[in-house]
Amino acid sequence: MPLAFAPFEYWILSIISVAGLILLWQQQQSSKYLFTTGFFFGLGYFGVGISWVYFSLHDFGNAHPIVAAGITVLLILWQSLYIALLGLAYAKLLTKFSKSSALLILPVLWFSMEWLKGIVMTGFPWLSLGYSHVSSPLSPWGSWIGAYAISSLSVLYSAAVAVLLTRQLKQNKWLLVLASVLVVLTAVITNIEQTSAQEKSLKITQIQGNIAQEIKWQRNKRQHILDVYWDKTNQHWDSDLIVWPETAIPGRSELIEESVLLPMSMLATEKQTNILFGVLVSDLAKSQYYNSMLMVGENQGMYHKRHLVPFGEYMPFRNILDFLNQYISIPMSDMQSGENQQPLMSVANVKLGVSICYEDVFSRDINQDLPEANILINTSNDAWFGDSLAPHQHLQIAQMRAIETGRPMVRSTNTGISAFINHKGAILKQTQQFQVETLTANVTGRTGQTAFVLIEPYQWLFVVLTSLVFLRRRQNI
Repeated sequence: MPLAFAPFEYWILSIISVAGLILLWQQQQSSKYLFTTGFFFGLGYFGVGISWVYFSLHDFGNAHPIVAAGITVLLILWQSLYIALLGLAYAKLLTKFSKSSALLILPVLWFSMEWLKGIVMTGFPWLSLGYSHVSSPLSPWGSWIGAYAISSLSVLYSAAVAVLLTRQLKQNKWLLVLASVLVVLTAVITNIEQTSAQEKSLKITQIQGNIAQEIKWQRNKRQHILDVYWDKTNQHWDSDLIVWPETAIPGRSELIEESVLLPMSMLATEKQTNILFGVLVSDLAKSQYYNSMLMVGENQGMYHKRHLVPFGEYMPFRNILDFLNQYISIPMSDMQSGENQQPLMSVANVKLGVSICYEDVFSRDINQDLPEANILINTSNDAWFGDSLAPHQHLQIAQMRAIETGRPMVRSTNTGISAFINHKGAILKQTQQFQVETLTANVTGRTGQTAFVLIEPYQWLFVVLTSLVFLRRRQNI
């Protein structure tokens, strides 16, 4: 299954792998068997796919190897449990419905499982099945029904493959009809535009500083880091917006305001442009600080990160897990989250929907800025992931957010992969990893609202209604 996702992107494997799981589940109706096979399927799925968590915690978070391994294993087991519980639910279906009816319902159950995975304990929807389809024929559905529902469509095709392999065509004719209708509908919606291009484009430059995580927070390296960014910035004053990535400036705002931030603002104003950069912003009155993006120059603005990373930016269940602080050394592990509703920044009347790192994993976080935002900007410090699968997977997730919202995405990172993504999820330009690079492109903002942005807040209702129908069916039987 991990081969279906970036950087491999053999999306057909997501359909084939789940088809194999369905074939196993069709062999027996034992709850224990379906739970166990689902769990081991999940271990293969997530055991490889999110193994990078260990390297983030150990290599860059300086966590003790046992602690890093323990947290990684627990996360893999937790994610695998969702597939196991899906198997358990499917076993219940098989006792109450015919096999053909259960197959029709399975894609709906998969949707519910992924939705819950993105909600429970703040959510971790990494490797949602739908992400493997950003380059498949199913990708246009993202703007209509979103990544979780694309997962359902993928499972529907997996069920169809399982039916064809077992030659149970007559018993499952409605499933095959539905799969065939989906092919036709996909062809119909592929070229339908739900958002409109603005007349004005912005010339945007991204600076990828490639600052190693090992030196990023060393005070004696701050000037070197600034020199790297200024060297590239000085070559691009003709851009409307210059973007530096998450925490590009290592330090807290009140400590570097006079020495760094004010001169930076004055220079950007003099050059008649804008610089958007990451820095830690302090609220001295509350003794709190935020992971933030600031804009200086002709336009000013500020954004505080809303969705923080567990163990990376805050310690979850602090009253229970606070002892782990002595085993994990992460420089930004006690931050505050920003307000859900924050003013949008803008350049030349083009409004920017800014998010930081992990936030673009959540549709609901990105969609809070819509439909007002015309361009999405996600900044990240993927140096935490090293040379693992994670930066590639993260880029793939950003592609899906662009598809869902019908907005271009500017993805600015410290060590790569930085990219310009169009509103259909296609990567127009991207950097290499672990190199100092700049990317420049004319980005045209878009207006309007996709169907998915409209329905996304009500996905929970679909899950509840499905559960009620299922429960009522059980009572009737």
